[in-house]
Amino acid sequence: MLNLPQNPKWDIARVSHSTLVNADCFDVFPFVEDKNVDLIISDPPYPDYYTEEFSYFDGILDIYKNYTCRQFIFWSAKVDFPLDFTARHVWDKITGAACQYDFIYERNGHKRQKVFRGHRINSTVSAQFAKEKFYGHKSQKPLNVIEDIIKYTKIDGCIFDPFMGTGSTGIAALKTNQQFIGIEKEKQYYDVAVRRLSSYCC
Repeated sequence: MLNLPQNPKWDIARVSHSTLVNADCFDVFPFVEDKNVDLIISDPPYPDYYTEEFSYFDGILDIYKNYTCRQFIFWSAKVDFPLDFTARHVWDKITGAACQYDFIYERNGHKRQKVFRGHRINSTVSAQFAKEKFYGHKSQKPLNVIEDIIKYTKIDGCIFDPFMGTGSTGIAALKTNQQFIGIEKEKQYYDVAVRRLSSYCC
């Protein structure tokens, strides 16, 4: 389990085999050692989507350079991905409106390319199509896509998401019997993630 120093600015929740941290991931990641992470699945802020609300800045992806494990990073199809990668997968949003797909970049992994299908979730109505609940985050990702990624990797270990949002990666990790480390800077989304994982476990 993740060992973190005492910091009065951080809120830390332990839920089953998961550790959730309310803090800036750039402050926490030095304590999340490469050797303790088996897979990263993450949805960082995009440079073309609510950039101010989600605090995008150039170099925000540099955090992933510190890890040698296999990584799956959601990214806009409209802008270049600034890191090296081994495969570029497609997230098919199963919609005839707005953007029909985005990319998922795989790093330190295989060269095969796949299509992962799952409804985009950015409202209560769209969540109904995905048979999920909308938790107020404009970039909420579908659970079935994240679960499919985990099953595709065949890993058995710890999944890390430094931009956790409302905890969808954490729920998918629990559903596939993995450990999870999640970091989220915004308290409102962190609180939702803690409630979601706690409800799933109990």
